[in-house]
Order: sequence, then C-alpha cells, then structure tokens
Amino acid sequence: MKPWRQRLRARARALVYSPRVPFEMRSRFYYWNQRRSWPPGGPVTFTQKVVRKMALDRRPLLTTFADKVAVRDYVAGAVGSEVLPRLHAVVADPAELELSVLPAEFVVKPSHASGMIWIVGDRAHAPGLDSGESARLSGGIFTTTRRGLDRDQLVATCRTWLKIRYADVELEWAYRDVPPRIMVEELLLGRDGHIPPDYKLYVFDGRVRLVQVNSDRFTSHRVNLFRPDWTPVDASVVYPPAEPAPARPDSLDEMVHIAETLGKETDFVRVDLYDVDGRIVFGELTSNPGGGRQAFSPESFDVELGGYWNAPQHYR
Repeated sequence: MKPWRQRLRARARALVYSPRVPFEMRSRFYYWNQRRSWPPGGPVTFTQKVVRKMALDRRPLLTTFADKVAVRDYVAGAVGSEVLPRLHAVVADPAELELSVLPAEFVVKPSHASGMIWIVGDRAHAPGLDSGESARLSGGIFTTTRRGLDRDQLVATCRTWLKIRYADVELEWAYRDVPPRIMVEELLLGRDGHIPPDYKLYVFDGRVRLVQVNSDRFTSHRVNLFRPDWTPVDASVVYPPAEPAPARPDSLDEMVHIAETLGKETDFVRVDLYDVDGRIVFGELTSNPGGGRQAFSPESFDVELGGYWNAPQHYR
C-alpha cells in the first residue's frame, strides 16, 4: 500500500474511533472491522465471541457487573457478603477522603473503570513500597507506603480517573452508565505480606470451564491455565506461565461453586476471586476479558474455549 493511502487510512480510523462519533457507531465499526476475518458462519473462537458480545449485548445486568460498587450488592445477594473485601469509603469527590480514619493499608480505585489502582501498604512485596515514594508501575497502577503517601497527589490522581469515560477507551458499553466514584477497599495480603494470586474463573451458562491463575502481578507477571479439575492447559494468554505451576488451592471446589452461582444468569462472565490464607475474597465480574484484544494461544485452544460458549443469537 502506498504511503499516502496508509496515512489516509490511519486518519480515517482515528476519525471513526474518535469520542466525537456516537458510541454505538464506533462499537459497530470495531465489530464489523473484526468480523471480516471470521469464518462465514460467524464467530468461532472465544475472542471473537467477546467482540460480538461487546457489540450486541446491552442487558442492564452487564452494567451491574461493571459497577464496582453496585456489584457488591449482587454478590452479597447471590453468595453472601462474607466473600466481599472490606469497604472503607465510597466518595464522588476524592477531596472527601479522610486518610486519618483509614487503616494502615488499603487500595484506592475508581468504580467505573478497570486497570487503575493505588496501593497503600507497608508490608506489600511490590516495587516502590520500600522507597517511601509514590511509584507508577504500569498504566494506572501506583504503590506507596503509608508514610510516603502524598494526599494531594492521590486526590489529583483520583480526579483524573473520574474524568475518564472508560467506555470510550475500551468500547465496552457496560461502563457507560456506571456513576464515577472513588472507592477504598482493604488491601488483600497473605500472612507472608505478598499479594495473593488472582483466580479468574471462566463461566459459561453457569459452568466453569477454565481457571486462569495470575501470579506475581507486580514483579514478574505470570499466567497459568487449568481445567476445573486442575489439569494444566498447554496454552497461554498475554503472559508466560509460572514454573513450577501453582499448586491446586484447597479452596478450589468452593471457588468453582461461588463462580458458577455468580455466573448462572448470563451466557458468559469471568469471575475473579482470591484465596487469602484460606479466605475466599471476591475481585470482580468481567464480561469482556481483554476487550476482545487478547486471544489465547494456540488458536486451537481459543476455538475450544469458544465452543463452550453458546452465545444467544439475539441478546435481549
């Protein structure tokens, strides 16, 4: 392709994906652009079906899942409030945060977006915590000790988060109507001071088909994949697997039960849970993992995982 055509195409794409263009138009354009490479019969892989869900699924339940405040009531009603992390504060204006009444360790994050978090703690084994200075790890992730926490910087960062329209960033409709708020939750740490692994359970029609384990997220991020009986899956997504592979947690059966209960009302959802020294703690419900941009490798496993997903012909 000639350079001038490449430049023209790039400008056209930038215009189409601009927030000035109505959301549904941008969403459909992304869907149509992606589906050009799909088989004639429709989406086959898991990743392709995520893209389809992003474009077509407009059920209010997805907004409940995406809202980090509202989802707490959903989880409490379905499996009990004991699995929820302790909530210290929810504010619309970060200037209302009173650090003096917060515990020594906590996390701060927006209710209407993903991938943005500020970790405050003296025991967490993560880069930047030993220096006493605020440290940006990647994207919107910050860490600091309580002694090194700059309240003005925290408030300014939270205000920046509140201005972000996450639906426009990732083209995920579910986030469009989530009220922007700042929430403060407990920092999940094991007795050893480490942040525990993140267990991501893929639930299709109320049944877990895959368990993804994310470990060492702030040092050397690793991802291992298992079937529900803890048989390793020879596949990967984004990050390489940890070696040796994580041991089967004693709480696996209970986590599967919780995930299947939380996912029984929809065709697909990923349920994120933690095991903190035997205590199962809820993380989040994710309807569109990776925004349809993170395919499993090899493609044969992406196809296999997509085969478990009986997506409705029409979302209602």
